[in-house]
Amino acid sequence: MSEPASLYARFTLSHEQYQAFMSSAPARPAGFDDWQPWFDRQRMSGGSRVPPEILADLDAASVAEVVKAWREDAWTGTPPVEYDEIRRTLRIAMLQASENYHEMLRLLTPLRGAARFNDPDADDFVVILDFLWGEEEINACLRFGDGASRFEESCAPEHLEEARAYLQEAWDYLQNRAG
Repeated sequence: MSEPASLYARFTLSHEQYQAFMSSAPARPAGFDDWQPWFDRQRMSGGSRVPPEILADLDAASVAEVVKAWREDAWTGTPPVEYDEIRRTLRIAMLQASENYHEMLRLLTPLRGAARFNDPDADDFVVILDFLWGEEEINACLRFGDGASRFEESCAPEHLEEARAYLQEAWDYLQNRAG
């Protein structure tokens, strides 16, 4: 991959769950044992082993700090977080998330922590895909349920449709702001 992929996440959280997630310490990369199988499915240069140093903890006291850093980073393309209390939905979008799988791991880790807070029966997910460059490559697809997150080999068509529609809204917002 030579161009940055985009990230979209959707979680179902009550106001209390949302507050608890944002106040929580970010999930630790070493807390998940499925990074290597995900890396093994990717086409990447420089080897596909998960280096131990990348499993180091994040440098933030809370998920809210991580989100604040994402919001302040112009690279992500738009303020990436929207919580709708009525729909009980947290959506995160980053138009230019990353082109590097190691960086993707660092983006996915705090989001995986949402599994401890979201509704257990919700159909929540995170996907990293090639949105801006018009290719159909899916770099990562995580599904959430029963207090855990897991990588999926493919992403449900309705999830891809939702992700593309929301990322298109973010793109349109950026275009209108710039124009």
